[in-house]
Amino acid sequence: MKAKEILASLSGVSIPIFGIQWQPAKADITIARHLIRELEDRRALYRDYEAEGASYCISSVEDIRGYLTAAVKDASEGTELYKRIQKMRGACREFCDAIQSPAFVTSPNTVQRSLLHRHLFKLRSIFGLCVGELSIGYGLDVDDDLASIIPFKVAP
Repeated sequence: MKAKEILASLSGVSIPIFGIQWQPAKADITIARHLIRELEDRRALYRDYEAEGASYCISSVEDIRGYLTAAVKDASEGTELYKRIQKMRGACREFCDAIQSPAFVTSPNTVQRSLLHRHLFKLRSIFGLCVGELSIGYGLDVDDDLASIIPFKVAP
């Protein structure tokens, strides 16, 4: 365990005059690290649009949302990590609502493909921003595939 994680776990200190109390919750840096490792294996976030089908994407995004729901329970409420997890969960719900809607299901294949691309782009944009912020905020490396969705500034 790194010093940052230990420090994040301390909620108080106690010796004869004062005490140490340990928080049972995981340190936010650990949660962020595990979250990024989980997302690195989610192809729906970075694979070419043509390689992904709607049913695979829905299944993958629902799995991601389940992981985020578990992670947010360990995150300290009100922290930047908590906010990013909530933002990503909201993006997952929005994606699933759009792709599972009757309008999507009853649309012709070309329209479905277009809608899938649009909603994957929106999902990936939100995730890219959040992953970039978590990587910078906690000093975490990100696998190249997942890093491909992080919006980098291009020098003029």
